[in-house]
Amino acid sequence: MNPFRLSYLYLRRHLFTTTVTILALALAIASVTLLLKLEILSHSRFDTLADQGDALVGAKSGGIEILLGALNFEGEVPAYLPQNLYETLKAKKDIQFEDKANYKEAFTISHITPLLVFGTYKSFKMMGTDESLLSFKESPTAPKISEGTFPTALNEILLGADVAKSESLKIGDSIYVHAKIHSSSYESSAFPLKVVGLLQATGKTWDRGIFSNLMTAQNAVLKTPGYQTIWGSHILSYFILNIQPGGEEALATLINQRTVSQLVFVDKEKQHLQELTGQSQTLQLLIVGTLLLLSTLTVLAVFFTRMEARSLELAVLRALGYARAELTQLLLIEGLWMGLVSILVAAIFEAAISPLILATAGAQLPQSTATNWPWWIILVTGLLALVAIAIASLPPLWRLYRQDVHTALRNIS
Repeated sequence: MNPFRLSYLYLRRHLFTTTVTILALALAIASVTLLLKLEILSHSRFDTLADQGDALVGAKSGGIEILLGALNFEGEVPAYLPQNLYETLKAKKDIQFEDKANYKEAFTISHITPLLVFGTYKSFKMMGTDESLLSFKESPTAPKISEGTFPTALNEILLGADVAKSESLKIGDSIYVHAKIHSSSYESSAFPLKVVGLLQATGKTWDRGIFSNLMTAQNAVLKTPGYQTIWGSHILSYFILNIQPGGEEALATLINQRTVSQLVFVDKEKQHLQELTGQSQTLQLLIVGTLLLLSTLTVLAVFFTRMEARSLELAVLRALGYARAELTQLLLIEGLWMGLVSILVAAIFEAAISPLILATAGAQLPQSTATNWPWWIILVTGLLALVAIAIASLPPLWRLYRQDVHTALRNIS
């Protein structure tokens, strides 16, 4: 009889054991796939981190939080900082404090760009800025206008490439938005923003931004119920700095100790971020390895149990003329059947569970796409499972080759 037919009949005859084994394997494959997905997506999350700026200034909150907020547009609306510090640094004036202490400039700022977050439109951050956004050091990932102009009038906006593509927006279109403020659930009344410009695609977070001028953003914040600060409308969320070498540490000390703001260095915070994600990656890979080991041990236990129960059956088959090679093929085909069905069931499990798992992460992970999560990854984890099944088949096959047919057949009563 055809070995495929024989293996099918055996698995069908022992349906309960076969089903439990397939479900155990499927859950292991689906778990490994989900862990790999979380790992890949968590790293692709930072692929869009903007390359611009040597340093960032934001409200005191933590270096990585400022980095991800200013250069990856993550998180809620951040706390505010006074605009006068930005204006002083931009004008290259001496910094004067309320206690009349003066700080003469010991550093050189070559570029400064303000950002004021004033809400979200769908999943895209809205922020006010000025034309310095378009004058970063020349690079393929620096924001540049592809069509239209920078917004100069009230309630005009410039769209990142992903926003325009996702929402099918073009120059002249309008969107209705609600402004939001820091630490409040209140929103402003809906107001229109007119598209006057589109940015080139950069592959960075600029593609996911909606940019107005500062006047529009500050006006929107000021009109949002619940907004109240001593600085009135003269506020920012962040500003991005390029500092020439020499004096940057003095600037950091000045801002961090004498103002409500915090200055962080981009390269240093990126290194901290890499260290944190590296530790997470090691843990996830350890869990993946453990799951694959458990899958192998599960199959090994099942195969050993089957060998114990089938020793007489295999002895009879050998007495009927089946060679050891044919029986080896039979056992491997049975493992292959279970592996392939497990991959199919695992794909169903992964498709059903993955949206729920990713939903718990919220905005912390990017949306799964064909670019950052190819469909064939499930086949890779399935292939690993098939390798585990093949490895688990080796000890039972070794026992098969050592089996003495005459001794086994004596047990027939």
